Parts: sequence; structure tokens; C-alpha cells
Amino acid sequence: MKLRRIKHEGWYELQSPCPICGHKGWCRINREQTVVYCMRVPSDDYFDSIIGRQFRHVLDSNAVPKIKVEINVNKAVDKKLDHHLNRVYRALLKELSLSPEHYSHLIHDRFFEEKVIQLREYRTMPVQERYKIAKNVISRLSDNSDLLGVPGFFCQEGQYGPYWTMAGGMGLMIPFRTISNEITGWQIRVDNPPLELDIKGAMTGEILEELPRDQSGKRRAKCSIMVQDKPVTVELTEKNKKEISSASGQFVFSVELKQGQRYWWWSSGSKDNGASIGDPLPAHLALPSPCLKYWKVGDTADTIVDCSEVWVTEGALKADKAADGLVKPVFGIPGAGAFSLLLEPLKALGCKHIIFAYDADVVTTKEVEMALGQCVEYFAKETEMQLSLAMWDISLGKGIDDLLDHGYLPQVSTLLR
Repeated sequence: MKLRRIKHEGWYELQSPCPICGHKGWCRINREQTVVYCMRVPSDDYFDSIIGRQFRHVLDSNAVPKIKVEINVNKAVDKKLDHHLNRVYRALLKELSLSPEHYSHLIHDRFFEEKVIQLREYRTMPVQERYKIAKNVISRLSDNSDLLGVPGFFCQEGQYGPYWTMAGGMGLMIPFRTISNEITGWQIRVDNPPLELDIKGAMTGEILEELPRDQSGKRRAKCSIMVQDKPVTVELTEKNKKEISSASGQFVFSVELKQGQRYWWWSSGSKDNGASIGDPLPAHLALPSPCLKYWKVGDTADTIVDCSEVWVTEGALKADKAADGLVKPVFGIPGAGAFSLLLEPLKALGCKHIIFAYDADVVTTKEVEMALGQCVEYFAKETEMQLSLAMWDISLGKGIDDLLDHGYLPQVSTLLR
């Protein structure tokens, strides 16, 4: 079991599958392995955090054997305040460029216009010589310690002493902006997401190595599967589910090779003198692109655009597309359960009406539907804002960005008046 220390003494973030929901990340377990706070499986005992509702589950200490624990040591420092992060990240903007591959993706796959790409300031995380970029960022600032406490940067020991460099996988970098146009974080749309095994049933397994893609371009991997306590080595292909049933037709287990998480926070919380992106996580406010040239750092968005009605979706890139398609301010949150991040920013903008534009499968995805119910309950208690849900047929596009690209607008239904 892989764990990561968090600030709460005696508690750890689960970086192996949660024993309650089976997913990695977000959920946490205590040192004794007797209690799990799960983000996905409801219970009557819960509390609301800035990343969503956390449900308490007590593990049966007799039924659940203690598992060998591998703890990732957290050598991070506290994250700096927003104004400092913005200062560093805007210096970083001047040192990074956008690769031709990522430019092509935004133009041909995302249907962005060239001038919009420039205004939104997307960048590419390079593979090599990141220490040179960090050094150039420092030269634009006042002190060598300015990168301390800035997620993404960390200090590494070298042959001639410690030096600053940058964490993260190679990919498209998407800036997160506050209501005052301060850049306080980035997400990376990684070029090559890690592969994962999706296993159901009484078995375990691990990926040994990734293999060359097949003729159709699907990813492959050599995997070790434990079947009746015996390891079996198999080669699996992405999206090709293997299912085993008994002679009587009863389900026994299934295994499928899947592409893992595509979007990652640019963070360095596991590095020496790095900083975690959390506490709190950023939320991104996207304005229609024509507004960006007039939006000065420090000016709240309501000074240049009407914020009485604000839309909300998941993800910064989707929010950017939606802001242009709807000609409205749109918040991109890091997950459907992270709605509490929006309370104070929405109040500051004078918002009266929130429209949630989650993906079209919101009513069929249990976790998102649950988060939406919690959201309505939360805002009903904390504010007098009107809440609505944007809906459309999934055949017209899964996300609000897809819908708008196809020339359609969603139907808006009131949830709370």
C-alpha cells in the first residue's frame, strides 16, 4: 500500500487503490489502517472539505489484514501566497513557449483560434534543461529563494551543490487564474499518460513494462496477474477487456489495460524544497477571450464583465472554450466535488445565479450526480444564489465545449431558486 503523508498527523493520502472505492488519490487512511475517509462511497458519517465531501468508513480489523506500507516522505514547504505565485509564474511565461505539436492540438482538435491561444497563454513543459529555465526565472526575480514554496519548482542536489529545477511530465501547460487574474497554478495535459490495470474480482496484478503499440496504435503492456496465488505473465492491449467466468457462467474476474490520468497538477510536493499545489487547490476563472487584453492583474473580473451569472464546469481548458462559446464568465474546478472552492470567489464577484455545466453523463455517473446533490445542499445552506443545471443530449457532445463546437446551446433547468 503506497501512502503519502499529509498535514493531519496520523493520516495519509492513499496512492494505492482505496479499500472502499478502489480508486487512487483523494481518499485517506489512518496510521492504524482502521478508518478510511473515502471521497466516492457514501456513508452516514461525513464532513465537507474544500475538495469535497469525505465519508468515514470503519474497517474490520479482523477481516482486513494489515498491508505492508510504503510511505512517500514529504519534504515539501508551505505554498506561498497568491501574489507571490503570480509573480513567479508570469516570469515563467516569458521563458516557456508552445510546441508545434501542442499548437496543432489546440487548433485542430480543440478548435481554438490562433489569437485566442496567444491570449490564454498556454505553454509546453519541456523535457530537457529545465534547470536553465528555472535559472532564467530567478534572474527575472529578485532573489534565489523566490522559487521556494512555488508548486512545480524544487531544489535538487548536484555535483557542484544544490540547484533549482522543475518537476512534472512533458505536456501542454494550462494556467489557472483567480478572479483577479493572478496565475496561481497550472495543470499539465500529459503527452503520454501512465497505463493502469482495471481489475475486478478476487485477484491482483501489476504492469511490468510497456510494449510497442500494436498496428492500430493501441498501447500494450506486459503484466503480472496473481491467479489463485500464482503469478501469470500476460500481454494486454488497451481497451481489450479480459473476462474470466466459471464453467457455470458465473463471473470470476476481469482485467483491462487502461490509460491513466491525463491531467496532472504541476506540483512538487514530493520533492526537496518543493511545494504542493493544494491547501487550497486553485480554481480557474475563464473570461471570454476579448476581455483578456483589458483584464489587469489585481482587477476583479466583475469590473470588466457582468458576473451576476457565472457558469461552472470541470477543468480549465473546458472552461476556456465555454467562456468564448457562451460569452460568459466560466469557472473551471478541479473536480465535481470541489464546489466549495467557489463560495468566496462567487460572493466577491457579486454572483446571483450559478449554472453548472458538467458533462452530459452527469445523471448516469454516480459520483458526479452525488457531488451535484451535495453542491445544491451546500449552496442552499451558505448562500441565496440561484442554482441551475445545463443539460443536453450526449449525442451532441459529451462536454459543454464539444456541444458549443457543434453549434448548440444547452437547456438550462433550475435546481434551486
